[in-house]
Amino acid sequence: EMMNRKQNLSNYENSWFVFGVSYSGALSAWFRLKFPHLTCGSLASSAVVLAVYNYTDFDKQIGESAGPSCKGALQEVTRLAEQGLSSDAKSVKSLFGAEKLKNDGDFLYMLADAAVVAFQYGSPDTLCSSLVKATAPGCNLLDVYADYVNNYFFGTFGANVETYDQEFLKNTTVSAESSDRLWWYQVCTEVAYFQVAPSNDSIRSSKVDTKYHLDLCKNVFGKAIYPEVDITNLYYGGTGIAGSKIIFTNGSQDPWRHASKKKSSKDMPSYLITCHNCGHGTDLRGCPQSPLSLE
Repeated sequence: EMMNRKQNLSNYENSWFVFGVSYSGALSAWFRLKFPHLTCGSLASSAVVLAVYNYTDFDKQIGESAGPSCKGALQEVTRLAEQGLSSDAKSVKSLFGAEKLKNDGDFLYMLADAAVVAFQYGSPDTLCSSLVKATAPGCNLLDVYADYVNNYFFGTFGANVETYDQEFLKNTTVSAESSDRLWWYQVCTEVAYFQVAPSNDSIRSSKVDTKYHLDLCKNVFGKAIYPEVDITNLYYGGTGIAGSKIIFTNGSQDPWRHASKKKSSKDMPSYLITCHNCGHGTDLRGCPQSPLSLE
């Protein structure tokens, strides 16, 4: 009604086509599901329609997207970081400008998240090229990874180390970083997506486990908090969503694609876009190697 008034469309009965990417992609699909009389279709790009409690496929996809050499380098980074925490936590955290992260779990989660963005957003070479070279004798792998984190993850990408601090997440003051608390509340109550380390061959630290996530939720939001993923999936249908005229798209290197609808069904086609740099929402922003005219 607001848009009809704004566009002076009061004399028309228009259906809306809804689209979104990532969580808004899921909202796009769910809006089409719940309000088919108001919509004519939906594009659900990288749409995380399936709530997942222990999301081990997330880390597994990072390893697959990285390839054997880069995956091995990232696993060694984790080992070196854990070793550093046990011997001189202050020094290893200061290497990443993360002295504020008193909780070692928060620090290890941040280290894993920093690697994720390279694959999630279609820039694997930004991370892997220098990291694989640094596995050669005489190189300091942790220093090279710290350089990537400080210059790309915190610099170019714009991440903020403070948002990984559970004490910071307790702050209810509205600010530019408030969205991190809001997202964690949704994680802790409805969708989980706990990015836990798989039991074998993981990249992230085994300390980033289910207990770490549950403890974070309780510490930040209170003991009564728990992610009701079954209720969320029952209400919206998960990957068995009973909608129509919804197009699902996912990038082949995106770790979130395993929470999306991967198989086509009647009136709801699902496409996997495969390329070296195909990450999250790649169909709406183009691959880095695409001509500028397509961007």
